[in-house]
Order: sequence, then C-alpha cells, then structure tokens
Amino acid sequence: MKKKIIAITLAVSAMMSTVAFAENINANYTDNVLSFEQTDENIAVVSCYDENGKLCYSNMYKSEDGNFSADIPKEYKGMKTKVYFVNSKEIKEVSVSDDVQPTAKPSVTPTATPSATEKPSATTVPTTKPSTDTPSIYEKVTDAIYAPAVVKEVETTTKDGEDMYAVTLLAQGKEIKTLIENDVTFETSSEAYSFMKGKDAGNLEEGDVISLTSNVAGTRINHMYFIYRPQDEDIITGSQDFGTDFEKLITENGSSVANQWKLMKYGEKASSDRYQYAFGLIGKVGSNSLTLINKSGSTDNVIEVDTKKDTIVYTCDVSNKNEVEIASVGDITSTIPKSTFDKDNTIDFTNDYSYNYALVRVVDGTATDIVVYENYND
Repeated sequence: MKKKIIAITLAVSAMMSTVAFAENINANYTDNVLSFEQTDENIAVVSCYDENGKLCYSNMYKSEDGNFSADIPKEYKGMKTKVYFVNSKEIKEVSVSDDVQPTAKPSVTPTATPSATEKPSATTVPTTKPSTDTPSIYEKVTDAIYAPAVVKEVETTTKDGEDMYAVTLLAQGKEIKTLIENDVTFETSSEAYSFMKGKDAGNLEEGDVISLTSNVAGTRINHMYFIYRPQDEDIITGSQDFGTDFEKLITENGSSVANQWKLMKYGEKASSDRYQYAFGLIGKVGSNSLTLINKSGSTDNVIEVDTKKDTIVYTCDVSNKNEVEIASVGDITSTIPKSTFDKDNTIDFTNDYSYNYALVRVVDGTATDIVVYENYND
C-alpha cells in the first residue's frame, strides 16, 4: 500500500505540464491541523514552501465528504502552502483565515506515513509554467526536476539521530544543499568509474556530476545516478583510452547512466527524445551554438547543439583541484582555431595545448545545462 501511495505522489510531478493554477482556498489552522473543504474531492496533495520558494514538505491526504484535515509538522506551519486536488487536477493556494471553519472536523490522517527507509520524493506542485524561482531556460518544471547537479562539497551530518550526508550542489543555476541518507546508493555509473555503483554520497568529489530522481531542492532523495567525474589528465592526450566517443566515461556498456536522459551520438542529428546528453571536446563556440569533437579529431563527425543566453553553465577548473563555479554562456571558450572548421579537417591533438571539454544536457535540441571542464595540460 505504501508503494502505491508513493507512486501516486510521484505521479503528481509527472502531471506538471497538464494542470493549471486556480483561485485561493480558505483554510483554518487548529494547532498543527490544516482544515479546508473542497466538494467532490477525496484526495489532495498538500505542499509547503519556504520564503525562497523551495519545497520543504509534501504529503497526500484523504477527505471525508469533501472535508480535509491535514496534520502539518509544526516546523512548516506558516509557510506558503498549496494544495493539488487529484480529481480536478486543480492547484489552489491556501489562504488561512481565523473566521473560516470547516463544515466538519473529521478525524482523518494522511493515507500513509512513510518509514525512514521509504519516504516519498519531494513532490513539486504541478503547473503549466515554471515557478518564479525556476530558471527561464526550463520551459517546463519537469525540465528543472531532471537537471544535472554538480558536486561542490560533501559533509557528514546527523538529523533526528540518523547519519546523513549534507551535499552542496550547483543545480538549476544556483548553489543549494541537500541531505542524502547513507543508505541511498548510486544505481548507475560509467565504465570508467564502475566502482561508484553501489556507493553512497560520501564517495562524491568536487566536480562530479550526478542526477537525482527528485528536485534537488527537496528534502529527500530516493535514487541517485552517477554520470561523470573529471580526469586528472587530459582526456584525449592522456595515458588512458576512453573510446573514440568517450563512451567509457559517460556510458555503462554503451547505455545511458543518466536518469531520464538519452545519449547523443556523434555525426547524427539529435533524436526525438526529449532529454539527451553529450560529452566532448569543445571545438567551436558560436553565438547560439556549441560544437563538440570526439577523439578522432574530425571536424565533420561532430555534435552540434543550440545554446541560449540563459543556458545554465558551470565551470570546473581541473588545474585547481576541480573547483566549480556558476558561469554563463559567454564564459565558454575553445582552444581550437575557428579556421579549423572552414573545411573538413582532422585535428592533431598534442600535450602542448590546453583543451576544454563539456558535458551537455539537451532538452528538445537546446542545451539547458552545460558543465565545462577547463585548463587541462595547464
């Protein structure tokens, strides 16, 4: 039963692009119980947000004849609260009024109380457009949910007597910190870093790129996917061979290691898959485009993606202990002369030059998130 409830709660996130906001709903707080009435509704998801718009709490409740009593943890009382009604697919913002009382006071509890090892992922309120704190590059809120996260710092901590990791991430164009329980381990990793599969967040390093099943601003992470870790030496001119298309770095036996992403292939047009990712040497930076080159050095067999001025960019300085920072599209550079692309050429790579690489996440053909690894051979 618990798994069914969790699945329904997660489904709310999947329906984000199909529902719209409605008017406010009056409610009343009695101690920590939020009471409200909605005719012809029997299930609702109540979510609380802090002053920065970050999701702090979400749970599903059943009604009795349209009357809801949501037992909200006291630390979330007073936060901005929204309700998603499953039947009508409406979202209403809660307006607490001392004058408004529910027509009845049924003793109704949440449909399930998840255990410490089985907690629902933070559920973002459905909407047709990104919320005000969602970067403009994401056309849909689900685009933000599946965005990559770049690791900046990992610390150990304890919450409610339980050991956890406090992981500082760069995600959705900002720096955030999320708690990850130590029993959550990586379900995928690339061939080059196969040892990360089954490891917990305590094994992460600065510059790593991961994917999470829920919005990284949520309070609980249920699943993790290890995508990439920067190398200690240049990827092409170094001593290791990661494949012509760097497949050993970013795939597991040719399969995607990123949740909800498909791998883009060199020399082919982008597929119809909504979420894709690519990796390569930065060959050319245009005003609205980025060209990636593989180890063959061919300027004909490349990956080209569109960029926008609000594409989210992070940089990782491999010459400075993989220090990561939030950057912009204008900060992306290539060390390959533009004249190289005037005709079909094959680049002769050498240790005398410093090369920059990029991991790119693409949504509908446009780069939404780019992680640049720079200053190799410096």
